[in-house]
Amino acid sequence: MKQILFVFFFVIAFISMNAIQVSGSQSGEWTPDNNPYQIIGDVTVPATTTLTVLPGVIVQAMGNYQIIAQGNIIANGTEQDSIKFVSGLLDQTIIWKGIRLENTTVTSLFSYCKIELGQYGINSINSPVSIAYCHFNKNQKGIQAYGIGAAIPANVLINHNLIEYSQHNGILVAQNSNTSILNNDICHNGLTAQYYGAIQLSNQSAGGSNNAEIAFNHIHDNHKQGIIAWDIVSANAIQPEVYNNLIENNLTGIYFRHASGYLHHNTVINNFIPGDMNSGAGIMVSGNTAQPYFENNTITGNYTGFYLTENAKPILGDLSSNHAWAQGENQIANNIDANSVMHSIVCYQYTAPTFTVKAENNLWDYNSAAQIDSTITDFNDNPAFPTIDYAPWINNPVPIYLAGTIISNNPQLTSVSLQLVSVQTGTIINEWTIQCNVPFQQPVYHDSLVYIVATGTDLSQVQYMAAYGGLQNPTATQMVADVQLYIGELILSNELPNWSLMKIGTPQTINGHFSYPLSKGWFVYAPTVYYWLFRDGDFLRVSQIATNFNNDYQSFMPLNTPVWRRIDTADSVVAWIQMTTFTMSDHSTVETGAALTDSITTFANGQASLYNRVDAGFQIQVYDHFLSQWMLYNPAPNHFIHDMEIEVPVTVEPDGTLFPLQTGNVWKIVNTQQNTVPTYFGYRIADALSFYWIAPRSGYNYTSYKLFDNGALITELPLIENSYTIPIPYDDMEHTYTLSAWDGTNNNYALTPIVLAFTHTTDEYITPQVFSVYPNPFNPTYASLTVKYDISKATSAKLSVYNLKGQLVWKTEVDKKANELTWNGKDNQGRKCASGLYQMQLIDNIGHKINRKLMLIH
Repeated sequence: MKQILFVFFFVIAFISMNAIQVSGSQSGEWTPDNNPYQIIGDVTVPATTTLTVLPGVIVQAMGNYQIIAQGNIIANGTEQDSIKFVSGLLDQTIIWKGIRLENTTVTSLFSYCKIELGQYGINSINSPVSIAYCHFNKNQKGIQAYGIGAAIPANVLINHNLIEYSQHNGILVAQNSNTSILNNDICHNGLTAQYYGAIQLSNQSAGGSNNAEIAFNHIHDNHKQGIIAWDIVSANAIQPEVYNNLIENNLTGIYFRHASGYLHHNTVINNFIPGDMNSGAGIMVSGNTAQPYFENNTITGNYTGFYLTENAKPILGDLSSNHAWAQGENQIANNIDANSVMHSIVCYQYTAPTFTVKAENNLWDYNSAAQIDSTITDFNDNPAFPTIDYAPWINNPVPIYLAGTIISNNPQLTSVSLQLVSVQTGTIINEWTIQCNVPFQQPVYHDSLVYIVATGTDLSQVQYMAAYGGLQNPTATQMVADVQLYIGELILSNELPNWSLMKIGTPQTINGHFSYPLSKGWFVYAPTVYYWLFRDGDFLRVSQIATNFNNDYQSFMPLNTPVWRRIDTADSVVAWIQMTTFTMSDHSTVETGAALTDSITTFANGQASLYNRVDAGFQIQVYDHFLSQWMLYNPAPNHFIHDMEIEVPVTVEPDGTLFPLQTGNVWKIVNTQQNTVPTYFGYRIADALSFYWIAPRSGYNYTSYKLFDNGALITELPLIENSYTIPIPYDDMEHTYTLSAWDGTNNNYALTPIVLAFTHTTDEYITPQVFSVYPNPFNPTYASLTVKYDISKATSAKLSVYNLKGQLVWKTEVDKKANELTWNGKDNQGRKCASGLYQMQLIDNIGHKINRKLMLIH
């Protein structure tokens, strides 16, 4: 051990001895061969010179020093080999001064850099700079664009960066109208007690201006405001354009003080600190010179939609003005504080109550004036406040009222989920919590064909269900607008449905084979597994297995495994029979879900070819992959087993006409017993490593799942869970992940382990993609949603739309050359999607993923 420690400290000493210590004038090239470059005094890049920092260089600040560029800096790393500007001190609470740019004519370039623990990560003093794909972490201020006193401020482009954990601002723009802040992820900033915005625009002089462009950013989970625009001298000099941003989970979404501008197509949702009534404004506008325009924004899920104070006069929609920015069409709904009080607009501290704030042509929580009034605090509540003029407004869709009672005789079961399940896709369209044994009336905004299902779990994790029409043959119900549907009493039962549907879908080329998806879904729900099968002579073989149609989660049945076989029956009818894995066990040890013992072979032609066995009292246990169940067979005592025929499901079809791989084929299968162990263990790699499995339905004695990595327990989960996500372990090691069902004494390892290895990569950067959607919100009756993208670094990509429950609504392959496509607001079956919030996801074949929130209005 002493020898190992000696070698370790020798290596550290060797590295330290070979460090390049720099200060004073520097230009030319810094190369990774000389790593690390240790800054031991202020570094200056002289005027008319350039310092070029090559990929892989590590720069360590050894004290409170800075890099000053009187010339310019070119620091272009790569996605695989970044450049690091970090502290070299052991005490990571001590900051250095960062990078200061002073040249007002020559552009500096930074890409794929990590800049950490600086007073300013990059401080542009009226100096042109492009900053792209960089990671700013734990700086006092991430980036500053300073243009005070400049008649024509320098161009500053801040594009596709990750800016996080700044003590103050992620980005501070001090009087610079030529700043563009685009496509950045800005999160976890504003860590001190002072109110610093994640993005902050300021103006300190009467002749200043600050008309920055802020677009397509994800501004989230910041401790103070997401965006602040504050004109300190009330000169009306701040007029930015803020559009297509997703602003969520901040103390306040947007705060404009004495500032104006144009804010459109932003999604401002869920901005509040739980329980803190001083937080939670989606948008706050303050000051008598604050007259920003708001158009086509979604403001929902905040404690307050708009908070207006100190004589602010924003324009939320003014149809009489004919102004290009005054068309309204904002969605201001579902803003409810911690006391369950709804606040669309709140006015406070006005000294000129004759104001009228125009808020016409918007979508509110309700369709009547009295109800809309109830969500607004204005002149009608206090004559010291202005009047909010919201008429005319956009009507919400007319609801269908679903009424009835859900009956439960189990006192532990006090509430259940009432679900509307699409007949076509099996997805849950809507879900609500309903009290048992209490009549309910629930508004519904869908006109599709649905199943109506109630489901819940008691304290012992026993599942109860009921369905309109019964669990064995539920009624497909057409919802009709403005009509009440009374479904009567749904009586909950713990005897769950015992049938599944197998369906053949539209073929695709998968792993080089022309393959059909054979899906299997329990009860009325969407399929839980897709077998992509191709025909190989008399066999159907596996080309891929996944747990959704996009093939995101891969299962581990080997490719090319034969799973169906064509046979000719005695009467010359062609049949296709499922191939099944089975085992034999002593009758005394066989229980549902027990570990398998004895020999395992493959069922190939309707017969079991086992070794001879003559003793009495045993069973054959057969596992059917498509039914996801074990089936038990009891041979007669003293039966000599050889070529014994086993009854398994057989599908008889005329070959070539209703061949099992014919699109549209559907089989309803009654299961003899439910799954007793989890099945289909798979994974997905995106921003993290996600595991997925199918939970058992009933008849089990297990209490939890255990997930292991190389034998070490990662987590223990309740049986109601069916997925778990961990960070990707970039450690160059092989990881074997196993999932077990735990009964309090024993683990049941029923699933094939997953073996993965991850190569270490450099720091995290924002994915190099352009992804924008407009208009947002959009009404498909009048226009389609336009999606623009740039996937130049990838070879292919998929575009998907999910509802708020994470259920896939629509998907398409992206044409790399087109850079633009449209969506008409319909799902993959051609049906209108309901009004509401959706998430659009672009993910390319090299793992980059971007999400955008969008609002659909009918």
